[in-house]
Amino acid sequence: MNVVHHCTQEKHNSSSIGITSRYCFSWIMRVGILTALVLGFFYVMLLNSLATQGFALEEMKVERLQIQKEVEKWDIALAIPTSLYALQSSEQVQMMDDVDKKHYIAVKAGEVAFQD
Repeated sequence: MNVVHHCTQEKHNSSSIGITSRYCFSWIMRVGILTALVLGFFYVMLLNSLATQGFALEEMKVERLQIQKEVEKWDIALAIPTSLYALQSSEQVQMMDDVDKKHYIAVKAGEVAFQD
C-alpha cells in the first residue's frame, strides 16, 4: 500500500509541474508576442521616418541642382560684358583698322578665309 501511495504522489507532483510549466510557457509566449508587436511598431515608425527623410533629401538635391544652374547662368551673364569690355579696352584691338571691303576665299569645303 505504501508503494501505491508513493505512485499517486508522483503523479500529483508531475501534474502540478506540468501546470506550472504550461503557465510559465503561456506567460512567456504572451510577453514575447507583446514584445514582437511593440518592436514591430517601432520598426515601422523608424522605417517611415527614414523614407520621409529620403524624400526630403531628394527634394533638396533637386533644389541644389536648380540653384547651381541659376548660378551658372548668372556667371555667364556677368562674364559676357566683362569680356567684351576687356576686348574693347585692349590697345591691340583699338589699333586695328576697320575693313571696308571684305573678301573671302574658299580654302576647303565649308571653310573660308578672309583676304584683305
